[in-house]
Amino acid sequence: MGSSKLKRAIGAVKDQTSVGLAKVGGRSSSVTELEVAIVKATRHDEYPAEEKYVREILSLTSYSRNYVNACVTILSRRLNKTKNWSVALKTLILIQRLLTEGDRAYELEIFFATRQGTRRTA
Repeated sequence: MGSSKLKRAIGAVKDQTSVGLAKVGGRSSSVTELEVAIVKATRHDEYPAEEKYVREILSLTSYSRNYVNACVTILSRRLNKTKNWSVALKTLILIQRLLTEGDRAYELEIFFATRQGTRRTA
């Protein structure tokens, strides 16, 4: 098994583990759905995020500022924990999409999160 195949397999296992942990995390079902959609939109594979997951994230966060806050926290944690370039790039692209297509609350939540140090501790 080549190095790149092994890395892809490890990435797939990490993604499945993240989805499983999100489902048993004890959060509300909407936050769980949000976290699963974020993991699926920022998978370790080297292909663009599936549009359906981006749309699901936009839809889930259009209901409440609390969901926007949860989304920013989850994205921050995902970006800070990853060592994989494709996950980092997809996360940054997703943030850009949320800022341009999502609620204005994203701008405020990201501003407050960076002022409070969430980007370093999440």
